[in-house]
Amino acid sequence: MPARDIVVIGAGHNGLVAANLLAEAGHQVTVLEARGIVGGACVTEELFPGFKVSSTSYVSTLLLPRIVKRFELERHGYRVIRQDPAFFVPFPDGRSLTLRGNDDDAKEIAKFSKKDAETYHAFHAALERIGAFIKPLVLKPPPRIDGRSPRDLWGLLQMGLAARRLAPADLQMFVGLASLGIADVLDMWFESEELKAFLCSQAVIGAYGGVHQPGTAFLLLHDVLGGVDGSVGVWGVVVGGMGTITRTLADAGRERGVTIRVNAPVARIEFDAAGRIDGVRLKSGEVVRCAVVVSNATPRRTFLELLPSGSLPEEFERHMRGFKDLGASLKVHLALSELPDFTAMPGKSAGPQHRGLLNFTPTVDFIEQAWDDCKRGAFSTRPTVEACIHSVSDPSVAPPGKHIMTCFVQYGPRHLASGTWEGMKETVADRVVAEMARYAPNLPRAVMARHVYTPEDLEKEFGLTGGNIYHGAMTPDQLFAFRPMAGYADYRTPVRNLYLCGSGTHPGGGVWGAPGWNSAHEVLRDIGKG
Repeated sequence: MPARDIVVIGAGHNGLVAANLLAEAGHQVTVLEARGIVGGACVTEELFPGFKVSSTSYVSTLLLPRIVKRFELERHGYRVIRQDPAFFVPFPDGRSLTLRGNDDDAKEIAKFSKKDAETYHAFHAALERIGAFIKPLVLKPPPRIDGRSPRDLWGLLQMGLAARRLAPADLQMFVGLASLGIADVLDMWFESEELKAFLCSQAVIGAYGGVHQPGTAFLLLHDVLGGVDGSVGVWGVVVGGMGTITRTLADAGRERGVTIRVNAPVARIEFDAAGRIDGVRLKSGEVVRCAVVVSNATPRRTFLELLPSGSLPEEFERHMRGFKDLGASLKVHLALSELPDFTAMPGKSAGPQHRGLLNFTPTVDFIEQAWDDCKRGAFSTRPTVEACIHSVSDPSVAPPGKHIMTCFVQYGPRHLASGTWEGMKETVADRVVAEMARYAPNLPRAVMARHVYTPEDLEKEFGLTGGNIYHGAMTPDQLFAFRPMAGYADYRTPVRNLYLCGSGTHPGGGVWGAPGWNSAHEVLRDIGKG
């Protein structure tokens, strides 16, 4: 088939993955990015002079190895450093939990419960078996539940046969992960409040809900779907910040002939007199002509903001207006003159307490109380915090002797019941620093500068509708064949030659590139190589 002009809306990692594959196939691809730099929500910015900050996404474990290899990202400068330990979790009583993702974890857990130490291996092994069932489903579009084509029927059959290979107990656990709150699942396995609090905190990252929210348990599977250096359940620091991923993808794309334009926000998708896609109109008024549009924007923005009224079937539009995409996450970045000195593991020289993800959630109820504030329209009085000091693993991101600490914070509603997010920023930073100072008393005086991204900022600056980091809730009713809607989980849309490629599609959020990879292959299935 002849080469087609294709526009990809958004230069986030999924958009760039899709653009690379489409250009490789011989099509003329233009990527339009609203911001002044590529990256979307996978970006490095200099928020303070001399400090390179991973503004939104902050650590890596899910990025598909085939993407790194296919586009030769290492040749372009991509490098990831495994965090060792994976986690450091201090507690108010001076004890701590240091997890490395290996057999040593049982010894650490035994400090809190010998029974849980014995159970943890079985629990994680069950997660890995369920993850092995899910992994083959990641790199293919879900079969249509109502589909009658041979492809759909074969997909459903394969999925059913794979599920049958799970032991009954694993299948039962899989159903529990998909339908229960994380606290309810963990109560079946563990007795230690400290271990349960840590695991709960991992499952509710990015969730608009507390530890009893149905489906929150499912996010634990992220820990077994990725890995670093062949190790499952660990995370890595990308040298130069998370923006290195998108920068190298952009470099690879330009080698393949992709045109990437920044400061080019899209206002709407244009149609010709016959009702076919004819291009996209920028907010500047310029029209970029194309026959195919692949949108890395959120489902809500794509369908309800970029299309002319009447473009969608009534049932589809009604569903998308009810699509769950409210978020409750914030990012707080701190420039530090010295490292935190933890009461649970003293020392201001870089040690294991500084190298992994730092988790500040002492109890399960602590998380739920933080959510209680949010559901009433307020920022948590005592927020949950997960932090990473990137500069310990990668000194290039901070001036000599200084450090950058990025904090993922919950909970804050997209719309406050009173006041404004702009007026709340200092309060947010104060509460986050005060919470961590309970464990590292020197932290407040070590803070040289601080920067806050609120849910409002995540929406307005990064295009994350509702401030949701996943483009939409990662709950069972919005995953797999139901993301973003049953019948449209194969990256196609009701509009001919309009496709989705972002985190609002299967398999969901996280920096792994699978939605972009899958989407591009479906586009090529329809239009062929140029």
